[in-house]
Amino acid sequence: MRPIATRLWLAAAACALLTGCAGLHRGEPLAASPCRNTTLTLYFESGSETLTDAGRQVVALTAGRMKGCAVRELQLVGLADPTGSAQTNLTLSQHRADNVLEAFVRDGLPVPKYTLVAAGSKGAVTAGGAVEPVRRQVEVTVVVAR
Repeated sequence: MRPIATRLWLAAAACALLTGCAGLHRGEPLAASPCRNTTLTLYFESGSETLTDAGRQVVALTAGRMKGCAVRELQLVGLADPTGSAQTNLTLSQHRADNVLEAFVRDGLPVPKYTLVAAGSKGAVTAGGAVEPVRRQVEVTVVVAR
């Protein structure tokens, strides 16, 4: 592989790895104007309410990108997988969402208003009985003024 092709491939792989493991960006492309609604998903280890290193990086990058934007609201939905009791999962999903909110505030994202929902493990098992294990996450939407 030629040197420039190697660098491009490594950059694309690093980007895919970061977004695939730490946060999945949906909606507006990251390269677009920073002052647009942004939706991302931050994943957690099983039973943990602590952001991963990659999750902290995604929060820091997003907060930095949104500085100077007219942020109206931060919407957070904490989720859990079906492991453990319903009450434990509800508490865990609440703590996950709280920790993500605190991380955004700590990284300087202006948050005049926030909506925080803890869903626990509701929906983690489909009607057919299939388990949805990738629900160890907080879904985040940054809403900006248009």
